[in-house]
Amino acid sequence: MKKIVLFGDAILGGVHHERVTDCFTNRIQNAFADAQIINCSIPGHKTSDALTHFQRDVVNLQPDIVVLFFGTNDILTTNEMKPGYFTNNLSHMITEIGPQKVVLVSPPYVDYHKHPDRSWPRQLQFALAAEQMAKSYHLPFVNLLDAMQAQKQPEQYLQADGLHFNESGYDLLERLLVPAIKQTL
Repeated sequence: MKKIVLFGDAILGGVHHERVTDCFTNRIQNAFADAQIINCSIPGHKTSDALTHFQRDVVNLQPDIVVLFFGTNDILTTNEMKPGYFTNNLSHMITEIGPQKVVLVSPPYVDYHKHPDRSWPRQLQFALAAEQMAKSYHLPFVNLLDAMQAQKQPEQYLQADGLHFNESGYDLLERLLVPAIKQTL
């Protein structure tokens, strides 16, 4: 049985109305019924936080596939992280896991009118940094920011808080992520 680990922040963790749920984990489980899906995502985490428990929570599981989806909190201008640190953190995780096992997802769109500490330029900058990492390591890449921006109203994918995904957001993420995971399997 294949083991797929989801490792990221609140969005991959399935936060719905300020509670962690299995809503997204269940979607991936349904798409890969013959696989074991383990969601190690923690709301509020940046890549720097993830490194503190990465070995224990991800590498030690000996996964076949790891979906890395960070950036929502890395882009914050409070306790600002530079894009170079973001890519260094991703690089460390990708190298430890093994690039052949990684699917990388860009940071998503965040309603920067409601969250001015997550500005549009930083969203774009970190999505481009993630894309560069995917190219450098030849990883399947889900450019979620680009997919959300392709719609004239990217807020349609977000809950009223302007940050976490609603059902439409999870529909989009599932539609983009499932083929990328299949490509890696």
